[in-house]
Parts: sequence; structure tokens; C-alpha cells
Amino acid sequence: MRTITIDDNPSILNLMKYIMNKIDPSGSHFFVSSAEEGFALIEKEDIRIVFLDIEMPNVSGDEAAKYLITKYRKIDVIFITGHMEYAMTAHRLHCSSFITKPFDEDDILEALRWLRNPAESGALIKVRCKGHFAIFAGDKPFRFDRKLTTELFAYLVYKNGAFATNGEIIAVFWDGNIEKQALLRKYIKDMRDCFSRIGAEKVLIKMKGGIGVNMSEIELDGDPSLLAEQFGWLV
Repeated sequence: MRTITIDDNPSILNLMKYIMNKIDPSGSHFFVSSAEEGFALIEKEDIRIVFLDIEMPNVSGDEAAKYLITKYRKIDVIFITGHMEYAMTAHRLHCSSFITKPFDEDDILEALRWLRNPAESGALIKVRCKGHFAIFAGDKPFRFDRKLTTELFAYLVYKNGAFATNGEIIAVFWDGNIEKQALLRKYIKDMRDCFSRIGAEKVLIKMKGGIGVNMSEIELDGDPSLLAEQFGWLV
């Protein structure tokens, strides 16, 4: 993703920097304190998603939203505000979503699910969440070498870009049995090896003690939140 947060509150910019770099570490995310700075970066960096504070000096958020939505046909504006009364303003301006302060990572993820102009996907890996979970490489079914690896990948998709720690995965799949750590490493290796064979290495993001899916590298069909019921995870 290519996003920008425009807010004159430094604490909000710091929070958004933490959240966006966590849920989309391979994306390009910008953070500025004025609409004027934001306009210049949006033009220069081809930014498609704008998190926009409504109450700002000089150029207000609703004025900025009108300008952006008029000038750029394929841009998504997500309002951030501490005042619910601005919800109708967001609706009137055809903004993609509306986030109220205080907010957290889940609020941002939910807002990103409702983009009006999601980027056209050139993703190699396509994932079907509705009905029976399935993975495709292009138009062909894709399978891992180990059966449980598919369910592990499904769980990472369910996390919708958030990292899952090894301890969390062991708790969900093996009731917290720490003796399964070596087995988990085998499934993660299987996932990485199978994606590497088809040139899809960027789908997975590994960190110390955990792993996540780069959601910008896959194409989703259906709502990932439905996967918990489909697989019977106790989350």
C-alpha cells in the first residue's frame, strides 16, 4: 500500500506510523502535519490512501477531502476525528471510511477493508476465504508439501497482515504445547520453500519469534474474518 496520514497532532502521527509499519511493513507510508504538505506528497508519490484529520488549521479536513476526491478519481480518503458528528460529512463527501479517536490497529484494518478504489491486483497468489478455503497461483490450485501448512497459512491470512507470534500459533494449533516448536518451524519452512519455488517469496514476512502475510502481495476473495469459524480455531 501507499498511504499518507495528515494530522496536526504529533501523537496521532506517531501512532499511525507504528500501526501502518506493523500491518504493512513493505508498503510506503508518509506522515505529515498539514494538508499543504500532504497535497505535494500525494502528487509526487502516487499515494492512493489518505488518512485525514478533519479539524486542522489553514485547510480543514473536509476542504482537503473535497479537493482530493475531485482531483484524483482513484483515491480513498479515510477521515480520522474525535467527533462523531462529522460522520455525515464523511458520507456526503463519499469518503471510504470514518475512524473516531481514540483508535487502534483493528480500527485501521477495518477501515482498509472498505476502500472504494482498491488497487488493481497483480498478485501471483490468490486466496479464497468464502466457502472452502483455497489457494491459487495464478489460475491454478496451489498446494504446500505438508497438509497442515495450508491451515497455518489460512491463520496468517485471518490475521489480515498482523504478525502472529510463534507462541500464539502454538496456542491455537497445539493448545500451547511448547514441544511443538520444532514442528512449527518445519511448517513455516514448508510455506517459505513452496512460495519460493514460484517466485512468491514476498508473500511472507518473517520476524524474530513470529511471521505474517504481506497482504499487498495476495488477492483476497471473501472476508478473512470468516476463517476462524471455518477452521474451528478458538481465538
